[in-house]
Amino acid sequence: MESSPQVVHERGGREETPERQDGPAGASASLAREIAQLWGEHLGSRDVGVEDDFFALGGNSLAGIKIIERVLLDYGVRLSVRDFYLAGTPTKVAELIEQGRAGA
Repeated sequence: MESSPQVVHERGGREETPERQDGPAGASASLAREIAQLWGEHLGSRDVGVEDDFFALGGNSLAGIKIIERVLLDYGVRLSVRDFYLAGTPTKVAELIEQGRAGA
């Protein structure tokens, strides 16, 4: 079963986002850069590019969980660990965030 990002509402309710649609990347460049910067904070202040691979940068499960928590706090979108790891790059994580926001 494939999971999808969830939006967490201020009152604590959750909703599943619509199914993903294949197509051109929809994430804005600025959001992808924000996510790259967030990754850099959790991966030893590295300079992270928007297409850099999480694991190639030395990412591990602890860093991944911390980033997922920050995404929830900063953007209000709950990412599954599976989706985060499969996304693998800041650009693709930004796309998940935008999908989660669109479902709000």
